Amino acid sequence: MTREHAESGEIVFGFGELFFSRTDAHGMIQFGNSVFQRVSVYEWDELLGKPHKIVRHPDTPRAVFRALWDTIKQGAPVGAYVKNRAKDGRFYWVFAVVTPIQGGYLSVRLRPSSALLPMVKQIYAEVTAAERGSACTPAESLALLGQKLSPLGFTEYASFMAAALGAELAARDAHLRVLKDPAIARFQQLAVAARTLLEQAAKISTAYLANDNVPFNFRVLASQLGPEGAAIGVISSNYSMLSNEMKSLLDQFVSSAEGVSRTIDQGFFLSCTARIQREMLSNFIAERAVNDRSGDQETELLEVQQREYAERAVAGLRDIVKKAEGFRVACEDMNRLAAGLEVTRIMGKVECSRHILVKDRLGELLSNLENFQKTVAAALKEIDVGNQRVKIEAAGLLGYSGGGATLAPRALA
Repeated sequence: MTREHAESGEIVFGFGELFFSRTDAHGMIQFGNSVFQRVSVYEWDELLGKPHKIVRHPDTPRAVFRALWDTIKQGAPVGAYVKNRAKDGRFYWVFAVVTPIQGGYLSVRLRPSSALLPMVKQIYAEVTAAERGSACTPAESLALLGQKLSPLGFTEYASFMAAALGAELAARDAHLRVLKDPAIARFQQLAVAARTLLEQAAKISTAYLANDNVPFNFRVLASQLGPEGAAIGVISSNYSMLSNEMKSLLDQFVSSAEGVSRTIDQGFFLSCTARIQREMLSNFIAERAVNDRSGDQETELLEVQQREYAERAVAGLRDIVKKAEGFRVACEDMNRLAAGLEVTRIMGKVECSRHILVKDRLGELLSNLENFQKTVAAALKEIDVGNQRVKIEAAGLLGYSGGGATLAPRALA
């Protein structure tokens, strides 16, 4: 049942309620279910054929709609928190999942209630204030939104929307007193593992940059010793070779870690989308049985969308496993270079004892090299654990889904 919050002018609909609307390619409303019509407080003749922005609230930043349109125009689904305005001026919050369909777009909305919502409300207020206070472009506004989300641990909007939809589904399950969805927990573990991969890859990259001048300093020492520095020259040459190889590998290594993380975000969002569309279909079938409203086309559309996103979700899981395996190969290459660094360091220690004049300077370089090697070794160890976790959780999700639908359990607690 809808109820009013007199203090805030908010319309709150039930956690078990979902609503959807279908628009054409220009955003004109073509259809919607009864919950959408009731919550918006418009009559059907005031909604159909009208632009969807009829329910837009000025407190929702333009950046959000820029993110929505940029994504769906590329043929990809997108999710966002949206504050809408009803006909009578009251407002209501939704988490909207928008997917491209033939000839337009489908938006399914649920009531948000996770711990992210208060933070999002604050961020939206700050971004909206910035939009009103300056003539910033939509792109600049979107960049500002990204900056505001970064302290929450999200480097990209895609990672935020996946985590947010998962959190909202989990919060909704708690309100409806249904069993926790194990697939959401598995995806959240995948996200944690992905962050480990990115953090450790960044550590290796940072440590490399901090030691980028070591080969040059080895060459300087070798030249100062003249003929007696030949062995140090060899060490310098070996280190330069390893350093150059590591430099060429680092970009690929970091990119591979980012690829695993993005694939996890995509898989998570696709799986959540498949689930919410499945529930929307079930709700709409029940609604039609009660009010006998036409909607054969919409029922078929929801069925097609649910099947499509269930299939895409499973394909996304398989892609996660594939990306994780590719990253494992990159880790093996990095381990090989780390082993080479250890050999170079041992050679340097032997030479250090033979050259009193440069012993302190050579010892300092070797100490830097040892610290670098330890950083790489420790990071690779953490990466190996994280990568194994990614493969285990993704394989578990594939087994749980049976190669079909994901995020399925709805048993009552």
